[in-house]
Amino acid sequence: MLVLSNQDVVERLLNLSPELRAAYEYYQDLIAAISHRSQTLLDQLIKRNNLQNVMRRVKRTLAKHRQEIIASFYTRLTNGPIEGTNNKIKIIKRTAYGYRNFFHFRIRILISLKTSNLMIRELPKRRTRPIAKVA
Repeated sequence: MLVLSNQDVVERLLNLSPELRAAYEYYQDLIAAISHRSQTLLDQLIKRNNLQNVMRRVKRTLAKHRQEIIASFYTRLTNGPIEGTNNKIKIIKRTAYGYRNFFHFRIRILISLKTSNLMIRELPKRRTRPIAKVA
């Protein structure tokens, strides 16, 4: 029985198609550029020629969003938490199909997201007047 490592499987698949190999190498170079936060490597990827149609589309997207990608090299800010919150709301909406009362739907969302940036505000407690003592 022949057991192949992951690397062997990838290598065999890449040997089947030169186009697949070129796309894979472009992808690996892109991962390296992002992980090393290298503007130079990114620019080299954008300038690379002789790419297949699919990879040309990727190259156009990289060129279009070059400034944003470079900005991400210098900051740790991400919209991941917001995307996660939106996804949770969509799941609640899908599972709560048929809610007719918006208030209950809103409360369900706020309860589910109690650990997120959305906060449930407590309603102010009603103050009652002290009972007057009769003399």
